[in-house]
Amino acid sequence: MILPILAQIRRVARSGDTVRAWTMFGAAGLLPSRDSDALTLKGRLLKDRALRSEGAERAALLDEARQAYLQAASDCRATYPLINAATLAFLNDRPADAAVLARQVLALLDNGDHVQETRYWLAATAAEAHLLLGDEAAARAALAQAMTAAPDAWEDHAATLRQFHEILTRQGRSTAILDPLRPPPSLYLSGIIGLPDNEEEARGKIEAALDQIAPGAAFGALAAGADILIAECALFRGIQLHIVLPTSLDVFRQSSVGRFGDHWLARFDRLIDMADSLEAPDAITSLSNAAIDKGCEIAMGLALRRADAFATQAIALHIGRASDQPAPAYRLWQSRTLPVRKIILEQSMPPSGDALPKAANKAVLASTTRLAPAMRESANGLHFQAFDDMATAMLQASLILRDWPDHGLALEYQTVMPNDPIDGEECLALLLAPAAPAGSICMPWPQAAAMALQGPGYRFEIAGEVMTRQGDCPVGHYYPPSS
Repeated sequence: MILPILAQIRRVARSGDTVRAWTMFGAAGLLPSRDSDALTLKGRLLKDRALRSEGAERAALLDEARQAYLQAASDCRATYPLINAATLAFLNDRPADAAVLARQVLALLDNGDHVQETRYWLAATAAEAHLLLGDEAAARAALAQAMTAAPDAWEDHAATLRQFHEILTRQGRSTAILDPLRPPPSLYLSGIIGLPDNEEEARGKIEAALDQIAPGAAFGALAAGADILIAECALFRGIQLHIVLPTSLDVFRQSSVGRFGDHWLARFDRLIDMADSLEAPDAITSLSNAAIDKGCEIAMGLALRRADAFATQAIALHIGRASDQPAPAYRLWQSRTLPVRKIILEQSMPPSGDALPKAANKAVLASTTRLAPAMRESANGLHFQAFDDMATAMLQASLILRDWPDHGLALEYQTVMPNDPIDGEECLALLLAPAAPAGSICMPWPQAAAMALQGPGYRFEIAGEVMTRQGDCPVGHYYPPSS
């Protein structure tokens, strides 16, 4: 049957991996299909590709997508393909055609002689048609009706808001009408270990901040002190909690929680049990400042990825002392002018204890062929180059892919101790290099999430898993800005 295949391809497309979805569509022999469901999916895949292209290529893809949607609409009285054809005509400088199609959509909705859809999508479709016809008041009313029909359908909301953003931008109008309708923001949480003796004062300030920000999900670690306090307040408000630790769970539990008092352990364990997700790299068995910095970047990146998927914003909440210097990850966050909410606790005292062991974060770039003069050959015959910072590695990767577009690269973000080998048998970059698609930078997940912070101009797609001798490794693919 064709429907299970279409559902599988649609799931891949929704994950962001439009390249793989299009490849799967062609491999399934669906390109010449005249089935309305296949044509609708074809239109969606072509639209995704078009919105990531420019110039003549964008115009051609928009027109192909429009035609696919129109063919789908000709075989069934469905509003979804018809409204998409209208919007694509408008985005491709065909406003008259868009207006004709938008009126057809509204006529279908008025007489009820159409394929049944959810209340949300019917109202959202009407809103889009009104917007294409320039009736902002009617669009606003219909959009509010759609949101009321499905208040928690954040992914559906995000798809609608992106479409509206494209239309409003093309019309040269403000997108401010969309702001009250956006899904709740994502939150990156962090804080100091040393809390004031009066924990309730800190709790009150945290609760006030969370009530004002009203996030839908929070990402961060769970060190004793402010991290745990923020997470508890978040869960009490029904906010999703996504825990990102810099080391394995057992190491972090002892190093960052237990050594500051057994009373923190029960609170930590309860939060672990209640969390929506947990990321804790088993390979990192020693807590270091480098591991903490990388863990922060990954948590920030996950918050940014969720914000992007839901067409909303990401906000950082930090609990600290006025004298604290911003951590490296926060400097990256601020360099992107991303919002930060700070809570100062002047009475808190820094925790005492032994200094953390020295370690460093390295970016290892690998390929099956020696694509740059500085690349060295590994023991398994692949080639690699190590960098002291991710920005330099990403720049080098972009230059290589510019000169060698038919090759792919793998990139790993390692935390290494002074005597650790960069290119050991466990180096994921070397294991993933043979599977990297041409023109892409393949990275293990969730390390790849850090690139939402490190490389905001790169296009990212979730890409499933790659089989390695260490087992199945979830990966993401990055494409340089020029690709």
